[in-house]
Amino acid sequence: MASRRKLKQTIQFVSSELITDIYFRCLMSKDIKGQQVDDLVVQIMALTKEFILRVNRPDGKENPKLVKAYYGKLYADWQVSIEKVIKEIEGL
Repeated sequence: MASRRKLKQTIQFVSSELITDIYFRCLMSKDIKGQQVDDLVVQIMALTKEFILRVNRPDGKENPKLVKAYYGKLYADWQVSIEKVIKEIEGL
């Protein structure tokens, strides 16, 4: 990662785009229940908070290899979590 700031901005941007997509789908379809939408938005916000907190606290600050491995794992975990949320959004 180039910087922690950029990573946090990316996490925030993707989260806001997912929430926008959820609300857009809700407006376009009358079949979607409000509770499902609210649950997904809360889930996205919880993921955002979790991963931003993880960005702020890397393991092994003195060892660049550990830091690189930490951020690599964090990014991979984030992608898996976002893919799960996207599948839930598609299921609406």
